[in-house]
Amino acid sequence: LWVGAAVVGVILLILLISQVVLPAFESEKAPPHNRTWLEFKWTSEPVSPDAVQGLGERLADNSIDRVYVEAAAWLSDGTLLYGEYAEQFGQALRQAYPKVEILLWLRMTAEQIANADQREEVVALARTSVHEWKFDGVQLNGFGVVSQSESYTALLRALGEALGEGVLLSVTVPPDRIPADPDVPASPAGVPELTWDVGYKQQVGLLNVDEAVIMAHASGLKDAAEYEMWVAYQVESYVQAFASLDRPPDLIVALPTYDAAPEHDPAVEDVRAAARGT
Repeated sequence: LWVGAAVVGVILLILLISQVVLPAFESEKAPPHNRTWLEFKWTSEPVSPDAVQGLGERLADNSIDRVYVEAAAWLSDGTLLYGEYAEQFGQALRQAYPKVEILLWLRMTAEQIANADQREEVVALARTSVHEWKFDGVQLNGFGVVSQSESYTALLRALGEALGEGVLLSVTVPPDRIPADPDVPASPAGVPELTWDVGYKQQVGLLNVDEAVIMAHASGLKDAAEYEMWVAYQVESYVQAFASLDRPPDLIVALPTYDAAPEHDPAVEDVRAAARGT
């Protein structure tokens, strides 16, 4: 009887360790396939090998294997300034961290997207980044894009045609400022047109988009628990919208780590609350 009890005790201990203790240790590790953004300074100034080596090590330590690099910036006169050292930076980062994927980060306002000439400029930049700088793809980061915007989908089509097969196309997608679920708090300054309807989300997802990054921040909320619920709703909203697509894009959730800004209180919208919501 005592031997049998001891055997059962050992089995239970093994189960406890394998099912509870080891997963707890594993959960402390960074999840795989993280991403981050790198601003214009990395490509507009001469490359520092030590700085890039340190960057590569930090990316590897945090399982960040895809970066969005700002390799051009809009000037006040509406022209697009290329990062003079974009190609060299890409080469140096790959040497420091061979497994990294580098995407061109295109920041555009709704007004710039509506401008046909500026759309042509960024398509030309996208070609340069892929064919000359050897980047792995492009991320279009649009600000203030309203639901059913035809200029936005026109730009996505043009980028897809310019990049061709085997090149990554990523887009940032806005949160639902005015959730359809009445139990989810709405953003205080929410503009109805900035919340994409299901049909428009699906239309964007069908344009050969490989990845959609949900910008789950700038909610304007003042309570962390409400923000957590708001984030959870954003993820669910896009999961449901893409569920019926034959080839849905990967969904990535952007966690806020920046300082105080309009509609963003870092004491409310912190990484922990965003991660719990996700």
